[in-house]
Amino acid sequence: MAIRTYGLSGSGMDVDQLVKDMMSARREQYDKVWQKKTQLEWKKADYNTMYTTVQAFRDTTAFNYRLSSTTTPKIVTSSAEGIVTATANADAANVSRSITVDQLAEGAKVTSAAEISQGAKGSLMSQFGLAEGTFEVVISDGSTSKTIQVDTSKSIYDFVSDLNKSGLKIRASYDASLDRFNISTTGTGAGVAIDFSETTDDEGSAGISGKEFITDKLKLYADNPDLKVEGKNAKIQLDGMEIEQANNSFTAFGVTYNLKAEGTAKIHVSADNDKAVSVVKDFIEKYNSLLETINSELNEAKYKSYMPLTNEMKAELSDSQITQWESMARSGLMRNDSTLQSLIYKLRNDVATPVSGVEGKYTSLSAIGVTTGDYTEGGKLHLNETKLREALEADPDIVNKLFSSSGEDRNTQGVAVRFYDTLKLTMDNIKETAGITGTIDGDTESTLAKQIRNYEDDLDRMNDRLIQMEERYYKQFNAMEVALSKLSQQSSWLANMFSSGN
Repeated sequence: MAIRTYGLSGSGMDVDQLVKDMMSARREQYDKVWQKKTQLEWKKADYNTMYTTVQAFRDTTAFNYRLSSTTTPKIVTSSAEGIVTATANADAANVSRSITVDQLAEGAKVTSAAEISQGAKGSLMSQFGLAEGTFEVVISDGSTSKTIQVDTSKSIYDFVSDLNKSGLKIRASYDASLDRFNISTTGTGAGVAIDFSETTDDEGSAGISGKEFITDKLKLYADNPDLKVEGKNAKIQLDGMEIEQANNSFTAFGVTYNLKAEGTAKIHVSADNDKAVSVVKDFIEKYNSLLETINSELNEAKYKSYMPLTNEMKAELSDSQITQWESMARSGLMRNDSTLQSLIYKLRNDVATPVSGVEGKYTSLSAIGVTTGDYTEGGKLHLNETKLREALEADPDIVNKLFSSSGEDRNTQGVAVRFYDTLKLTMDNIKETAGITGTIDGDTESTLAKQIRNYEDDLDRMNDRLIQMEERYYKQFNAMEVALSKLSQQSSWLANMFSSGN
């Protein structure tokens, strides 16, 4: 930076203010570029908001309404819910079935036949009168076996813990108040078991075998010398078909049955028209909300005379004035945006176009009572519920056909399937234009990110020139002050000379 020597001549000029005034005009172009860059940054953020909004609608509403499970709701009733309850998916036929539960699925379990303690409940030695040492027990859950090393200096609770940590599908416990030991499987069916049959009569260093500990000390398998208890499968008759299942829940013909007790029940599956109406209403509500968000951006007023405020401009305004100004400056940046306008047009076309391949008179959403209102509403949908219920009575699957049909081309696809593709295309266009982030961080490809970086480069170059220009002005004023100072000194010398000559 140049050394500022102005003021030596006593000129009385306010050089700082003069330079500031001269630079002010030069900085106008810099500020205009900065304002354009800021507008693009705001627009990129607005695009990011739109991307997120469109993505959320696509990933939830459009995705879910492509699924038959959403658009074909079923209602299932049981004549004996204490015996069996059921739920149905979209593939279930609207029929009645008879189900008889002959046997519920059970897990395997074994419990002490009597109280087991012979002494104080501390270590296994004191509780069962054992010598100090170890022995082994071998246990299987029906598919996997584990060998447990038992230390008599430890407690029965340590033995319980070792069993539960063995990795087998079992659960052991000891109830001190009942003084009984219990083991049960975590699953059900004929394939599970509590099996100690591989435990031998070989005595360990504690002077007792694992088999003796299981039968004599824990008093398990009192009437079962095989040391093995197995689970049971559920046995069912469904419309006369005999079925065995390892669990008390199974699915057949699109219906999931939950067995609760032995007995007979009638299961009736039918279309849930009330739920279907709610499904359509929910779709319309979410769709209208999306349209409102997009249309608000497309129709937002734009105030061309309100540009982003520089720091110098903010210094002259109050906080409330700044807030109001910037609100107007940010308004309308996506007004009449071609990408969003195209999305609105395509969505409305997706809704209005009939679904080819659907037989009968209900081939479009308008045919079942879903229509658009006045053009001023921007494509908002309305529902004639009476008309929808009439369509459901005539064809209980009509909502699924019009929303979820998956065809080879757009004409044979349901509305939600069309939406899913249309929204993806819009997301791709936004990504190309503005990326998927609200800032340029990590965005090197989008059009706006490149433009913003170009503006940043321009601003850097302009700022360097402004700094150089300001320094040149100060050097010129310094030189002027030095020259004026020398002229003043010469004038004083000449005056002195003439004065002394007289």
